Amino acid sequence: MRTVSIIHGHSRYPITWDQAEDAYTVLVREAGAIDTPEERYAFAYYLAKREGDEYRFQGKLGFGGKFRNNGNHDCTPYIDCYPEDMTEQRKIIINRVNAQLSELFPRS
Repeated sequence: MRTVSIIHGHSRYPITWDQAEDAYTVLVREAGAIDTPEERYAFAYYLAKREGDEYRFQGKLGFGGKFRNNGNHDCTPYIDCYPEDMTEQRKIIINRVNAQLSELFPRS
């Protein structure tokens, strides 16, 4: 059974360094996140050390493109963007990435 971290009243999926690296690979491949060693490290560190609930990666989703691990979305990490920036193409990207993230972070 998977454990869930409770931080400031929110449930978070506990993410390992390897899972964070795999998630960032999905963000690069599918959502256009910046692919540098520094960005990959920053993302993995932020998630594995549980520094916060969201990480702004931008990419093809614009300034509001975020990876979230805040207990919403059935306690599964997910991406989204600002509602005012949503387009049909961005919906496709978000749905495709979120499906892959659901596989990386299975619910028990």
